Amino acid sequence: MHINNVSQKTSMQVITGFLFVSIIYTGVMSAMYFSISGGDWSISHFWNWVITSYNSLLADNPEDPWIAWVTFIILPAVFYLGLIGSIIARQTALNKLNSSLNLKSVDFLQGRINFNFNKSQYNFACGYSDINALQMVLKTAIAHTKYGSYIALKEIVLNFKVLNNKKFSISNTPLSPTRFIYKIIDYSRNINNFTYKFEGAGEQADIKEKIENYLNKGYKPILTKKWEEKFKLLSIILFIVGISFIADLKEDLINYFKDGSWYICLPFLTAILVSFILDMILITDKIKEKNIRGYNE
Repeated sequence: MHINNVSQKTSMQVITGFLFVSIIYTGVMSAMYFSISGGDWSISHFWNWVITSYNSLLADNPEDPWIAWVTFIILPAVFYLGLIGSIIARQTALNKLNSSLNLKSVDFLQGRINFNFNKSQYNFACGYSDINALQMVLKTAIAHTKYGSYIALKEIVLNFKVLNNKKFSISNTPLSPTRFIYKIIDYSRNINNFTYKFEGAGEQADIKEKIENYLNKGYKPILTKKWEEKFKLLSIILFIVGISFIADLKEDLINYFKDGSWYICLPFLTAILVSFILDMILITDKIKEKNIRGYNE
């Protein structure tokens, strides 16, 4: 398992986010331009179309000029300048990281761990028994959405302490935190002292539950208890809604399929299907848990 030293400042996550929305915005604007350009495609013609469209939006919405401002000025400024700014910020952080003696990456291998530094002459390897302690620090922050606030995992730091009491740290911002954490736990079973803790905004309940399950039971749950209850409730609601409407329409169902109006029933049939899918996920999770418990017992 190869882990690069990637902090929040040197992570590609922000760049990827800005790149994604920039591509979507560019694609939408390009599609609109190509659909009305009549084959006369050029950079100058494109900018003329942008200016004309902007003025048309202002003229059509004199009381709401913000529509034109947001569409043609604010959105591209945020997306494109944000992308450029995030690239510059990451490169600055990388230059600062590479200018000093820092741990560049770590390789968890069969029987040993390789510590790789910016200056290769300082690289070394040691066995798992030579690690006095490994601490996994889960850094969290408050994230906000239109539905409210929640605690989100932002960064994972691994603190190593080897036999000669030297300490090394490496940061990472994985795209799949749960999978990353499970792999660390797998390798940590060969280390004398493994601990973990949360820093920042507090504990992330779902991640803590998954860590405890895997550490103590060797069980990787698909759903945590909170999401299990939500899935159960959603499954019941979807099934009742779907069955209720199908029951009300039962006399007309055959006619709907005969005259090609079957799509009227599609939302309710979909609700029932989704309900069964949720039930299968819940059942699969319980079977996995039962098998693990039976094995451990």
